[in-house]
Amino acid sequence: MSVVITGIGAVTPAGTGIDPLWDSARDGVPQVAAIDRFDASGYATSAAGQADFDAAAELPSRFVKRTDRFTHLSVHAVRQALADARVTVGEDASAERTGVMVGNILGGWEFAERELRHLWTDGPRAVSPYQATAWFPAAPQGNICIDQGIKGPARTFVADRASGAYALIGGAETLLRDRADIVIAGGVEAPLSPYGWLCMETSGLGAKSRGSLGPHELYRPFDAGHGGSVFGEGAVFLVMERREHAERRGARILGELAGWGVSTDGYMPYYTVEPTGQVLGRAMRTATERAGISGSDIGAVFAHGSGIPFEDVTEGYALHEAFGPYVARQLPVTAPKSGFGHLLGAAAPADAALALRAMRDGVLPPTVNLDRPAPGIDLDLVAGQARPMADCAHTLVVSRGLGGVNACLLLRR
Repeated sequence: MSVVITGIGAVTPAGTGIDPLWDSARDGVPQVAAIDRFDASGYATSAAGQADFDAAAELPSRFVKRTDRFTHLSVHAVRQALADARVTVGEDASAERTGVMVGNILGGWEFAERELRHLWTDGPRAVSPYQATAWFPAAPQGNICIDQGIKGPARTFVADRASGAYALIGGAETLLRDRADIVIAGGVEAPLSPYGWLCMETSGLGAKSRGSLGPHELYRPFDAGHGGSVFGEGAVFLVMERREHAERRGARILGELAGWGVSTDGYMPYYTVEPTGQVLGRAMRTATERAGISGSDIGAVFAHGSGIPFEDVTEGYALHEAFGPYVARQLPVTAPKSGFGHLLGAAAPADAALALRAMRDGVLPPTVNLDRPAPGIDLDLVAGQARPMADCAHTLVVSRGLGGVNACLLLRR
């Protein structure tokens, strides 16, 4: 029994849909720019990946009024994913046999901030009656279910930057346990509000603005000048089914989630990770073994690539730990998210979608802003331009978060 992907929906800084995201990543076109959503001049990082998405033009005005931007992005991306998979809930699968799995970190702070201002300036009666249902991380999950009439298993995963990977794993396990016939799984994040952005800044994970670098040059995974992530907003969702269900309804199969592995390497100080890479390496190896392959069968790695020096270095250690130094040096490694921003809860689903397209087209997108590899990183890094990779049948996607949360996905063409 296997789990396949039959549809993709995306709203990202590159545009709406998987095609602009793929074209931008393949060509190494930077999408990170100076923040214009609010006055970010007082922040250490004033650059982000911003999605040019007008909710009022795509969604009913009453719905937009009572929900946050992260719900807008996710509902629109799910509609796309279902259309791409040619799935109508209630026809291709019953509402009770359709599930939703969402990865998210911050919740809906744009909405919450606005209402907090109303509270402190005009009193509690000025606060929106939708405050309680608009901001919390599970709000997209509930609104997706309402929008599509879904009544099957639904969960929200909050696991820092690995949240989206956990959502995909949750979707696969739900299908394999026969709790649903179709699961829409992915992630969303909308951190571009003054308080949300402050949370990202005080996490210590963000790259600080530097006078010598433009906004689009700040995010530099594995580069000697790496100094942290530049974050972005977006939503990416995949339609997942058991292979026999997809084949029975004549669906177009984009690829398979063939394996996954998770591990936890909480370490002090809390904002760091286990220094040898052994625990992250175990998650990589588990994902590979679950797919029934060896490290030498992997054609490419979509790295977590946070651009945080100790995470970049230990990610390299983990690949050596998982597959041995000889194999690790032969594995092409890329982190195209440096071009459009780290999408936090949506980061792993975005990488999974790009990995599927990369295997289909036989082209591996480059890591943007990787000019000179950092010391201590002994990997075959893809930089400068896309690399041909004919016959690549397996790709590893790496995701990790604060507190030592590791989640790795093995995708098969």
